[in-house]
Amino acid sequence: MHSRVSNHEASNKQIGCKGELRKIKKKKNKSEARDQQLKKKEFESFTVENGKLEELIEYLIAGYRQVPATDLQKQEISVDLSYSHPNFDVKDEEQGMNSEVQGNVEELDGIELDDLRDDLVPKKVTNPENSLIIEPNSIAEFLLKIDEDVASNVDFSDYMICFNGEQKTIGRYSFPISLVPTVERIMKAYGDVSASSLMSTNITGKIYLLFCATIKEMEDLELHQVTQTKMLKWRDAIKDALRVNFKVEFAMSHLKKVARAYFGGIGEQLLLSINEKLNSLYKERAKALEGFKDFLANAKDFDGQSVSTGLFP
Repeated sequence: MHSRVSNHEASNKQIGCKGELRKIKKKKNKSEARDQQLKKKEFESFTVENGKLEELIEYLIAGYRQVPATDLQKQEISVDLSYSHPNFDVKDEEQGMNSEVQGNVEELDGIELDDLRDDLVPKKVTNPENSLIIEPNSIAEFLLKIDEDVASNVDFSDYMICFNGEQKTIGRYSFPISLVPTVERIMKAYGDVSASSLMSTNITGKIYLLFCATIKEMEDLELHQVTQTKMLKWRDAIKDALRVNFKVEFAMSHLKKVARAYFGGIGEQLLLSINEKLNSLYKERAKALEGFKDFLANAKDFDGQSVSTGLFP
């Protein structure tokens, strides 16, 4: 009796194992079917994408062939930059072009248009003297800031000028000796800019000093020494003077000119950098042309045709 029970249990276990194996096999088959379906869809997607890429490559090659060749050994691109700032610098945030380009002609011909643009035109322009990063949209924003009416944030400590010590009275105000030549030049050119203000000199005295200090700094600094922070301090000093009815519109007009020149100086260095890269690229193309010029005509004979062209008279 015991033997029959044992045999029955063993038989049930075998049936149970076979059932589990069938379930596992069924799940495995379903999983494999799903994987095959996904691979099929992925392959179809790659096929479509590859077709698009092939069309794009053919389009680029066709456009490249339509560009007339130039004798680059006799002609190089040059830009005459009569004015540049030694302390402005232009850097690529991404990997720039190396003037010592290495590789074969196929690498030169295979330069992507977007890669070429990225190589020639840096994403950002930096002024290492002032540790600033200049982006195209920030230029317009900064020029608008020059005209903004905001709370003044300028003080004596913002200037490398000694406001103490010996003083000289000019009109209703006293000025430190270091500012006297500047004050006299302002009065000679524009008259007494404070004359139209009816406010007490106790209130306008500091404003006048900071305004004259601003003009003196403009006299002392060259363009490459100017910073955006410095220009905003100058703006505050000039705006304060305008608020108390000083006739200093000429100073605001000049500050706007300085701001535009500031970005113009950086732009000149950007153009110089692009010009250098273009010259390097054209020289490399000239080298490639020299190396392959004897074979280019042969390649043209088969352009768009089978290599049996010319085989049969």
